[in-house]
Amino acid sequence: MRGASHRSIRLLAVAGIGTVLVTACSPTSGNNGTPYKLGGRLTVASWQEQDSLLSCNVTAAAPHACAYVNPAMEGLLTVKANQDVPNNPRLSDYWVPELATEVPTLENGDVKVTGDKMDVTWKLRHGVKWHDGVAFTSRDVKSTFDFWFLKYRDKNPTPVISVVGWDQVESVDTPDDYTAVVHFHTVYAAYLTLGTGPYGVLPDHLLQQVWSKTGNLTTDKVTVNIQGGYSGSDTLDKIMVGTGPFMFKEWVTGDHLTLVRNPHWWGGGHRPYLNEIRVKFDADANTELNELRTNTIDMALDLRPSLLPPLSRLSDVTTVTILDSATEHLDINLHNTFLKDVTLRKAILMAIDRQKLVDTLLLGRTGVPPDAWMCIQTGAWCLDPNARHTPYDQTAANKLLNDAGYKLQDSGPCKGFRTDPQGRCVQLHLITTTLPLREQQEVQIAADLAAIGIQVIKPFANVPATRMFGSCTSGGVIYSHNFDLAMYTSNYSYPAEPDSLAYTAYHSSQIPTDLNGCVGQNTTFTSDPMLDQALDQARLSVKLSDRKDKYIVAQHRLADLVPEIPLYQGVDVEAYNKKVAGYKGNEFWWMNQSGDWFINQ
Repeated sequence: MRGASHRSIRLLAVAGIGTVLVTACSPTSGNNGTPYKLGGRLTVASWQEQDSLLSCNVTAAAPHACAYVNPAMEGLLTVKANQDVPNNPRLSDYWVPELATEVPTLENGDVKVTGDKMDVTWKLRHGVKWHDGVAFTSRDVKSTFDFWFLKYRDKNPTPVISVVGWDQVESVDTPDDYTAVVHFHTVYAAYLTLGTGPYGVLPDHLLQQVWSKTGNLTTDKVTVNIQGGYSGSDTLDKIMVGTGPFMFKEWVTGDHLTLVRNPHWWGGGHRPYLNEIRVKFDADANTELNELRTNTIDMALDLRPSLLPPLSRLSDVTTVTILDSATEHLDINLHNTFLKDVTLRKAILMAIDRQKLVDTLLLGRTGVPPDAWMCIQTGAWCLDPNARHTPYDQTAANKLLNDAGYKLQDSGPCKGFRTDPQGRCVQLHLITTTLPLREQQEVQIAADLAAIGIQVIKPFANVPATRMFGSCTSGGVIYSHNFDLAMYTSNYSYPAEPDSLAYTAYHSSQIPTDLNGCVGQNTTFTSDPMLDQALDQARLSVKLSDRKDKYIVAQHRLADLVPEIPLYQGVDVEAYNKKVAGYKGNEFWWMNQSGDWFINQ
């Protein structure tokens, strides 16, 4: 649930904030005239090892998993590097064909709308092979749609994170090996998000192995033989067979994951240039910084803005920053005894000095988003021009609570804090991941809330990221709704597509429970008919102009409901040794375009 971002050499406007960020320097690339070199190993550090490769948007939404999956697993499309996105982009301008040969649109005839139904034709690349030598065909695309919804509907044995969008598909036809036609039973505006990005397409021949057993990708073992890579049997959350420039070789838990060059990659041009990418698992971002300093690693993922000063002193390191289509926020459990009262939620929103968080902990590198932030950055096309921005005002927060019957106590068990109108001490738990920046944020937030008489219980109940974002079937904190206030970053899953965040996070049908197999990311228990209707209607046209007014209604309703407290717009910091060339970044999937990377020294 953490937005990913890398690099851009153009100005990136912060929707609703009025701030811009510029990257530290322009990139080099083996494809823009810089002579490339073959061979070598590149070591990338990740401070958030996942317990499953499928945590990349299959069973969870973990960007660190997507980072080390990305060089191996491809989709119909991938995202374009930020620096290559034109000014005033159309939705299709954010995408690059990968296993498809073109981006399907109304304009090129690949998307056809007939009444209230829609067909999307995917034209597929010839001559592509999976890493184990099996040919890629339209059967793989069809089986991917079958896996997500058509085969099992809402009874998938694999604990998938969400079936949003997939459940709008009626059927998939494969008229030949290089054409797949997806038939939707309705007009689905976010059709480009299905089958794209890491794990966008899954191998039919391995799905068949799983389907011959229980159908659960996380428990049923498959047998694979990747020449030059991994050979053996394991579950698909521990190994992977893709079509990308690098092939899976090994995963040594707690230490590293190794990807090796795919000599048969369809990309051509002698790519990939590197022989190997080694993902090293570190304890935290500070360890990554120290390893950059000592040349132990070549690239560091997901650094913090607070590390920018020491990074600037590393003369052999290139540092880049970019604002994300993401927001660090406090999830509010709307079933909590106290937090079900919108008055208390509004007082909390007013009481936290969010600009102070930005100025002191993030060095002013980002800003505070609107109260309803669903149309942000690449999604700014749907931003409400009158978006509500609640100011920091503890005096107003105190008055709001006083008027609502929350009494500040000067004696007894609640001394120094408030009781609610029923006389109960207002006490809340705050939980987040074990990340130093978030631990610092907790301290300020608890102090700000104490100033209006709201007690945050200490010590803070912080957990590793794998526990925080695990599925509800495995006891994950947020998907099990096992929190009062939970702090983390939510992000768009795909560029310029608010549906990829808003529907799954706020629609009442997306509340994960044991009964629905933990499907959905509505962790706050948000349930509102007006909001549901706006989100439903916003999906019913492929024209952005037809969708914007529906999203404005949704923003108004979210600002009234206050299911979360947006703290600041997500900002990513990444750094790599200057001997690394060919690097281009985007805010969605780290380690994208790894086939272009090479060592220039």
